[in-house]
Amino acid sequence: MIDTKLTPHSLALSHYLSEYQRAEKNCIDTPEKRLFALRQAAIQHLSKRGFPNLKHPDWKYTSLIPFLQVPFTMAAPTTPTLENSIETASSPYRLVFINGFFSHSLSKTSALPNNARLTHLANIITHHPECLSKQWPLSTHHEKNSFIQLNTAFMHDGAYVYIPKNTQLTSPIELLFITTNDNHFTPIRNIIIAEKNSRAVIIEKYISLNTLTAPCFNNTVSECFLAEESCVEHYKLIDENKKTIHIGNILVEQQAKSEFSAYSIALQGALIRSDISLKLCQAKARCHLKGLYSAQGKQHIAQQTIIDHASPDTHSTEFYKGIIDGHARAVFDGKLIVREKAIKSSAQQLNKNLLLSAAAEVITKPQLEIFADDIFCTHGASIGQLDETALFYLRARGLTETNARSILIKAFIRDILQQMPLLNTYSFLSHSLKKLLAIDYETI
Repeated sequence: MIDTKLTPHSLALSHYLSEYQRAEKNCIDTPEKRLFALRQAAIQHLSKRGFPNLKHPDWKYTSLIPFLQVPFTMAAPTTPTLENSIETASSPYRLVFINGFFSHSLSKTSALPNNARLTHLANIITHHPECLSKQWPLSTHHEKNSFIQLNTAFMHDGAYVYIPKNTQLTSPIELLFITTNDNHFTPIRNIIIAEKNSRAVIIEKYISLNTLTAPCFNNTVSECFLAEESCVEHYKLIDENKKTIHIGNILVEQQAKSEFSAYSIALQGALIRSDISLKLCQAKARCHLKGLYSAQGKQHIAQQTIIDHASPDTHSTEFYKGIIDGHARAVFDGKLIVREKAIKSSAQQLNKNLLLSAAAEVITKPQLEIFADDIFCTHGASIGQLDETALFYLRARGLTETNARSILIKAFIRDILQQMPLLNTYSFLSHSLKKLLAIDYETI
């Protein structure tokens, strides 16, 4: 039940329910009114559950006060001149969205092979609703997630990627999301479908212009469907304005012998919450989750992962590293579930964190829920500081303290960078990485 007192949570819920009534008449729909029913169900779930507080086990260490305090409103379509503000496309396949709305002029949609499809979701909903599979949306399995329900209620645009059977793309697909407006709420919905024996690399990059003077709120959901023997590498890079609030979810379902690799890089934003929920539905499905997060100043970065081994002979690896400085806080919450039928499965989870100041904080919570025998599972976590002996060694050989610390920080993240194939070499990603490595970390 929702608390009827005028708490920040109840006020925020009331605001978004009112905003839904205002925005509903402008929401696009499928001819059979399919989206209308989804939106109605989502707003009803949200009205019953409200937004989570610190008593909610999944939000125990992440306060939503920065989100609750600002009554964000839906962004309207705009056409700012950004041609000189964004980097040149590295791939022939790029979709650009400004404040959640597709920008045709900034996108590159070269012809894809074998009738593969790369377009924006509003186009699919309006002109090709038959492309929305019967399994969609995965959000119906996440009724308890208030931010997925919020996204579903306001859903209007995002990327739609369809890779047909036996199709292997040789260039990555770039999805660039740009925020330009203050005090606005941007719901983004991406759908990725990989048919049997297909292969693709998808890169989601979220940036915001430095002209922002007030907070903005990005609420993203990416749904990935992997058929048998398909392979998808998915990168998500969050490098937004220091005032931006980003709450995102990645939902994945995998079939037999499919392979999904998720690479998460969270760098800049006032409050970043990045969740992945992945289900290995059939035998020999594999997934690899790799993450890097860097929290500075008063940032809060939280990562939650759920890997559900629902079938025998499924395999997962998970490795996240974090750097926390200043008065920042980072949270890693990783859960591995091995169902009764998932015999002969393996799961490995590891989280390592480096604290660079006495005021920095990290909370790491690896979890295993095992309901089967004949499986192999490991998990571990560590929190440490720079090695004073190594720091003294470098200082004794003429390096400044800043340079010595920078070398040790780069050494700490080297192994995770090596496990993200495109991060060092692909300019669409490496530009943000160079900014990270150029930061002068200072002890407070």
